[in-house]
Amino acid sequence: MPKVITLQTSFVSGVLDPRLASRTDLKHFYQGAEVAENVVTMPQGGIKRRPGFKYIANTASNNEARLASFAFNVEQTYLMVFTNLSVAVYKDGVHQANVTTPYTTAQLFELSWTQSADTMILVHKDHAPRKLVRGGSHTSWTLSTISLSNIPQFNYGSGNVDVWSNAKGWPKSATFFQGRLWFGGSLSRPQTLWASKTNDFFNFDAGTSLDDEGIDVTLDTDQVNAITAVYSGRHLQIFTTGGEFSMQDSPITPAKSAVRRETLFGSGAVPPKNIDGAVIFVDRTGKSVREFLFSYNEDSYTAGTVSLLASHLLNAPVDMDVLKGTATDDANYVYFVNGDGSVGVYNTLRSQEVSGWTKWTTSGEIESVAVVVDDVYFIVKRTINGAVVRFLEQLDSSTYTDANKTVTLGSPGTAVTGLAHLNGQESRVRADGEVRANATPGSGAITLAETATVIEVGLDYTTTVTTMPINMDFQDGPTLTRKKRIVKVVPNVYQSLGMSINGDRFIDRNFGMSLDSAPTAYTGLKEMYLLGWTELAQVTITQTDPTPMTVLGLAIEVEA
Repeated sequence: MPKVITLQTSFVSGVLDPRLASRTDLKHFYQGAEVAENVVTMPQGGIKRRPGFKYIANTASNNEARLASFAFNVEQTYLMVFTNLSVAVYKDGVHQANVTTPYTTAQLFELSWTQSADTMILVHKDHAPRKLVRGGSHTSWTLSTISLSNIPQFNYGSGNVDVWSNAKGWPKSATFFQGRLWFGGSLSRPQTLWASKTNDFFNFDAGTSLDDEGIDVTLDTDQVNAITAVYSGRHLQIFTTGGEFSMQDSPITPAKSAVRRETLFGSGAVPPKNIDGAVIFVDRTGKSVREFLFSYNEDSYTAGTVSLLASHLLNAPVDMDVLKGTATDDANYVYFVNGDGSVGVYNTLRSQEVSGWTKWTTSGEIESVAVVVDDVYFIVKRTINGAVVRFLEQLDSSTYTDANKTVTLGSPGTAVTGLAHLNGQESRVRADGEVRANATPGSGAITLAETATVIEVGLDYTTTVTTMPINMDFQDGPTLTRKKRIVKVVPNVYQSLGMSINGDRFIDRNFGMSLDSAPTAYTGLKEMYLLGWTELAQVTITQTDPTPMTVLGLAIEVEA
């Protein structure tokens, strides 16, 4: 029988849509995966276990919450946790202040904001715009209604009246661009843009249309395209339910404020974000992510899809944010929080042709995300000991469980406290890098059977990677639809433990290794011999213990 060794040297294409199962003509087929859950692709080509989620706090009264970032500079950054009629301010995971707001739970995901220096502008269609201002310390914050002057007017049929009011509605989106504050859309004027006077952000006086005076522009389209977002990018970008527009005059003035229709995909309520030189947005179907990118060849914007190869990982996204390359990881990641509580994670690095998706799940539902410089935060709805709670959690690359707490003792001991948020819930335990027996906190504590110094306690999650079906071209044709047997799998791993291949676990300890200390993470090649004939001949890598795992590539010996 013919036998061959096939190599999978890269996973940069991430998860592939099941409808691509026969597309052996695509290069993505050979650098993608059928399943990639609770892992992240690396721009270098490998795939690794996702970081754990560190527990920060419960939300107020365990209510629904929406996250937002506030960054004055890279040192003075804050996380805003909006809940019913309140916003909590955190810095570096530590609670600083609570501020009363008018926004109810039902209004949180209709809220939009923009920021300039130490002021965040908040807009909602049912409320007058407000500003959240940082005072002289981390704990000093004030929220106040903005005093807008010279509000634009419109004749609704019975004379000119203010376009913004409790009766006519308030602006729905906002951004700063070219020294002006821009508002986009309202209940009564859904496809109108307004801009303040230059460097006078709350004054919308149109005056005699001098260059620095207020601007009032309505999109001239064949249907009502309600504005969903205005974005400050290369040009002023306008996202609507029916298409994408731009204003390319520089500077934009009352006399030079032409709006150009660019593409016709339309966008939903999730605010767009900038990443890797493009503005990413979810189109109105909720099943496609597109990048709004200026093309010099066409002298216009394009909106190509970046989710075509893995559109099944998108399920009506409700929130998203981006993590740009950091000092420890040169990848760019975009997190899409789906309506079903999962997260689609998009890894992009255009200069290296890296573009791949993976899926994250947890024992609960992820509801919101925000990135504060290099820190990623989630709101997670969980059921702990039968009670529904909502936790604020932070991505932590040094941990391997969710809703976790890491306790460092002054000297080796067995008593671990500070675990009240997990009371009554069976949890995984890592002690000094070693997986210990599960434990159930009671009164906020557990007792270890043996002493340790650094102990991580949290909820379990499983990582799974399944390759695409093996296909090789033999002399008598391709093997995709023929019976095959995987004889041997040789993964190239980096600092990994606890891996299983098609259900068979690698041994982490060899003869001669001490049983009194944690096994050492392995780097290099491992071999696994397998049995059985199948048609698809796929390799499934799983990891059920909270340990590190990075797979750089696979060598697979196949007999057909």
